[in-house]
Amino acid sequence: MKDVNIGRRVVIACRVMEPELERVRAETEEEVEIVYLDQALHRTPTRLLGQLQEKIDQAAQRASRIILGYGLCSNGVVGVTARQQGLIIPRCHDCIALFLGSPSRYQEVFRQKPGTYYLTPGWIAEKKDPLGILEENTAKFDRETAEWVMEEELKHYTHIALIDTGVENMAPLRARAIQNAEVLKKQYEEIQGSLEYFREIVRGPYEEDKFICLKSGEAFKQEMFF
Repeated sequence: MKDVNIGRRVVIACRVMEPELERVRAETEEEVEIVYLDQALHRTPTRLLGQLQEKIDQAAQRASRIILGYGLCSNGVVGVTARQQGLIIPRCHDCIALFLGSPSRYQEVFRQKPGTYYLTPGWIAEKKDPLGILEENTAKFDRETAEWVMEEELKHYTHIALIDTGVENMAPLRARAIQNAEVLKKQYEEIQGSLEYFREIVRGPYEEDKFICLKSGEAFKQEMFF
């Protein structure tokens, strides 16, 4: 579907994408509104769906086009419904493809090292990296239990990779990412990211190989993704 610049665009995205989306918005001549949702919602897909639908319905009052900054996201977008206008959803399993520039680039990186836990500037800033989650869980449980939970969650991972999207000072991010790798006894590496998928979210074109375009009144179903 080719892009046509009409009316006001509203992007609804996870807050971990804020550094990249704000850089892209600064490059963009036309007006684009971006609504950010809490990153923690991805851990509770049913809550994510409710929050997304609420923001979509609100945006429908002022937007000619609504684009999500979410992939399939643990099925958190399944059931989301376009209301007065169409709804555009990135054709990717999770947000890592967005930070890497395309679904094909993500598949390439995944094939090389499937046991990789990815970190981005936004994930670290929101303290949603493993060490941040460990600190959060320590406040809920005792330290021993928190460490056991973290080890169980990451036991199948071999690498921790920091994605450099070129929007932030890498030195403090690198230090935090390396600390994650050392504490969790994983191999550390850095991967070059890209802003291209974010640019397409904000500006289009919304081509079929990268986006699912729902018509007005249509609900998103999992099988549309495949």
